[in-house]
Amino acid sequence: MLESHLTIANLPWAPASGEQAATSEITADTAALLAGRFATAYREGDRVVLARDRLGLNKLFVAHHPVRGVVAANYLRDLIRTGIAFRDIHAVPAGAVVTVDPRRRTASTHHYYILPATSGGTGRPQREILAEIDATLRRGMERLAADHTGAPVAICLSGGADSALIALHAKRCFPRATAYTYTYTSDGAGLSQDAAAAQHVAQHLGLDHRLVPADTEAILAALQPALLHGQDWRDFNVHAAVVNTLLAAAIAAEHQTVRGPAPLVLTGDLMNEVLGDYSPLHYAGTTYYPLPAVGPSRLRTSLTRGIQAGDREVGVFNAHGLRVVQPYAWAFQALLELPDPVAKHEIMTALADGGLPDDILVRPKVRAQIGEAHVHRGILPLLLDAGHDSDRLQQDFCQVLAISDPRELRAFLRGGVYRPLPATHR
Repeated sequence: MLESHLTIANLPWAPASGEQAATSEITADTAALLAGRFATAYREGDRVVLARDRLGLNKLFVAHHPVRGVVAANYLRDLIRTGIAFRDIHAVPAGAVVTVDPRRRTASTHHYYILPATSGGTGRPQREILAEIDATLRRGMERLAADHTGAPVAICLSGGADSALIALHAKRCFPRATAYTYTYTSDGAGLSQDAAAAQHVAQHLGLDHRLVPADTEAILAALQPALLHGQDWRDFNVHAAVVNTLLAAAIAAEHQTVRGPAPLVLTGDLMNEVLGDYSPLHYAGTTYYPLPAVGPSRLRTSLTRGIQAGDREVGVFNAHGLRVVQPYAWAFQALLELPDPVAKHEIMTALADGGLPDDILVRPKVRAQIGEAHVHRGILPLLLDAGHDSDRLQQDFCQVLAISDPRELRAFLRGGVYRPLPATHR
């Protein structure tokens, strides 16, 4: 009736009570109380219940097999390896609990959380919202420390304000945490602006710091695992997954001989989505990473909705035996309440409350895939120069997962959302 290949650990907690949450059998009622990431599948009588976190951080793919019944997995590869055709794979939507009757081949979907159509506009004072965000980050980090005593902690420190703020909170609860920063090194390239800023933050916070250098050969070698574990072929997510593949390998290598709990990896991911802090990049006369042509309030919710597709962090780090934590996910609803237009510097300065250097808080936006304010080196130009443009990445993805027809990708991912499980009743 149910064959489960859910290999990614769930990491939810209940903000209202501050308690750790049970993750084995999550119902619509309990799911509504949880923050963090989870994907579960379990039998309830003659039915199968599948539940996924609000943002869809944990992927939950599902298919029906005539003999084995409902087959669920975090990774597409695990379904395909068991003989499921790619065209028959669907996803449980973010913020939903789906009940499947395998015998009748019916499904009902309950959306316990629905993303608002626009951001901002709740009328709450910004000071009150920021206080809630700060309190949630503090309590979530304390809960994490209590639940994972003795676990090594790594912080992905890009040099930007988002990851620096997470490092600030982490230092309070995990004083022995180590920060890791990717930097591109090839053709005599010096330290990137991002890496230099990250060193500055680590020194300011008193964190041990490791640079993770990668040359052209290392980046090209990371492409295939980034596609496989990142579960996406779109250039932005692939490029981000390459960075995280390099970081994950370095972190895992440092802890491979250490017995005990799996390392936790803290990142500053998701803040850019909920605050709409993205812009296209231009290289060699072409625009990359384009954004939807909508206003700021719809852009923020559109980017946030898109988090449920692609696995650039959770899937990539888990493949190396690491448990990734994205603390901004705990507070994403409050972050979406912040009024438009978002004054990012003002928000980050208030949340840091004097705990971070001013020059880090006012740094211009730099993408981790590049590491510089201008696009002239790094993952995007390197992969493009090696022939891995958007069309080639689709071909690469199909090759990695043995998908025969690239046209199937368009049917699987539409509007930034994976193909949902067909429901006979909603």
